[in-house]
Amino acid sequence: GNTKFSAEWIDKIKADLDKHNLTEYYDLANMLGTHQKVKHLDNRKRDHISHFILRLAYCRSDELRRWFVTHETDLFRFRWKLIFKDNPQLLNQFMVASKISYQPISQAEKDALGEDLINGTSRGISAHKVKEDDFYKVPWLEAMDLVRGRRVLVRAGYAYIPRDELMSLVVGVFRSQLSHNLVLTCRALPVLEEDRRLANMLQNMDKRYTGEDFGGNKSGDRVTPEQVMNMADVHFPMCMRSLHGTLTGQHHLKYKARLQYGLFLKGIGMTLEDSIRFWRTEMTKRGEVDVDKFEKEYAYGIRYNYGKEGKKKNWQPWDCMRIIMENVGAGECHGCPFRHHEARVIKKELEKGISRSSDVDAIMKKVNEGHFQVACGMHFSAAHARDLTTGATNHPNQWYLESRNMLGNQENAPQGPGGHHNKIKTTHVNMYKSKGNATPNANANANVLKEKKSNVMTDQEIIDDMDDSELLSALDSMPV
Repeated sequence: GNTKFSAEWIDKIKADLDKHNLTEYYDLANMLGTHQKVKHLDNRKRDHISHFILRLAYCRSDELRRWFVTHETDLFRFRWKLIFKDNPQLLNQFMVASKISYQPISQAEKDALGEDLINGTSRGISAHKVKEDDFYKVPWLEAMDLVRGRRVLVRAGYAYIPRDELMSLVVGVFRSQLSHNLVLTCRALPVLEEDRRLANMLQNMDKRYTGEDFGGNKSGDRVTPEQVMNMADVHFPMCMRSLHGTLTGQHHLKYKARLQYGLFLKGIGMTLEDSIRFWRTEMTKRGEVDVDKFEKEYAYGIRYNYGKEGKKKNWQPWDCMRIIMENVGAGECHGCPFRHHEARVIKKELEKGISRSSDVDAIMKKVNEGHFQVACGMHFSAAHARDLTTGATNHPNQWYLESRNMLGNQENAPQGPGGHHNKIKTTHVNMYKSKGNATPNANANANVLKEKKSNVMTDQEIIDDMDDSELLSALDSMPV
C-alpha cells in the first residue's frame, strides 16, 4: 500500500473522509489569526468536543492511553501536512501561537555553517534551498529521532533542523503533553463519574464499533460446515483461523471463544441449522460430550447468537477493537493472536502461509510496536498479494469478504444523502457487568452455582463452569 503520510496516502485518507461526509475533521483552518471562516470555527468546535470526550474515555488504563496517543499523533501529523503544505509561511506563526520556542537562525549563521549544513542534512540539500529555507537551532536532546537517523547537523550541543523536519520536534511536544494530560484526566475521573449522565456515555466507549455493519450475510452466500474446513486456512483472518484450529484439534472451545467464532461464522453466511450441525459434529468428537449433552448445554447458546433465544437480538460479529481489548485468561484462546499470543507462536503461524521472510519480519515489527490491526492488514497483503481496501483490518468479516472478493468496492457502495453510508451503527458490546451492577436474579444464578461448587471458587472459574444456557440466562437478567 501507500507509505504512511506520503502524498498518495494523504490523498487517499482525504478521499475516504470526504466520501463518508467527515470533511470537517480535517478542514479546520484556512489561516492563523482572527480572520477565520465560520465553517472552520464550527468544525474546530466539533473537533474539540469529540477530542475531550475521547480523552475521558481513553484515559482509564496505560493501554488505552497508548492507543489514544498513537492515533491522535497520527491525526496531528495528517493535519500538519495538510495546512503547511500550501501555507509554509504560517509555520512561524504557529510556533508563536503554540508557545514553542524554536526560532529560525539568521542568514549570517547559515553562512558560517556553510557546507556542513548542506552535508549534514538528510539526503543532502542544495545551497539554494539552504538559503531559502528556515533552519531551527535546538538542543540536540530534543531532536533524538533526527540525530539517531543522522538527518540533521549537530554542532556544539545543538541540532540544526530544516523546516521540513520540524514536524518531528513538534510531534514530540504534542505527544508528551497529551500523555501528561491523559494521566491528569485519569486522576480526576472518579469525581467526574459522579455525574451518571457522563458515566453512562463513557462506559465501554473504547469497545464500540461504528464501522460497516457485518451483522447480516453481506455476501448473500451460504457457507456450509463442509466448506469451512477448506476455507479456514486461506480466507479466515488469524484470529478465526486460530479458533478453528483449536476447535478441530481439541473439539472444544470455552464460552467466549465459542461466541467470537460462532458470530463470525454467522456473519459469513452460516445458517442456524448449519451452525448447530457444525458445532455438534466437532464437539461430539470429544468423548465427554454426546448429542444429548450438546443439545442441553450448547445448542441454546448457538440459537441465542442467532436471536432465537433470550433477548432475541441480532447479535453482531465482534469487530477488531472488541477482540483486541478482550481479557484472555489462562487456558482461553479467544481474542487477537497479534496481541494475546507469544511472538514465537505468531511468527510460526505467519510462516505457514507467507514465503518471504522479509514480510514476516515487517509484520512482527508492527506487532512489537503494538499496531495489531496494521499487522493483520499486512498479513492480508502478504498472503493475497493485494491490500485491504482500508489498509489496516477493522473487522474479521471484512478480512474474509475481501479475501473472497465479495466486498463491493467502497466507490460503488450504496450511499445515503450527502454521500455517506446509510448503515453506520453501534453494536452491542456489554458482555459482562461488574458484581456491583448485577441484578438480584443474576446474583442468584451465580450463588446457586457457587453452592454446587466450593466456596473458594473465583468468579472466573464459576463463569467457565457454566454451560451456555446458565450463562446466557444470567446475562438476560442484567440491564443493557
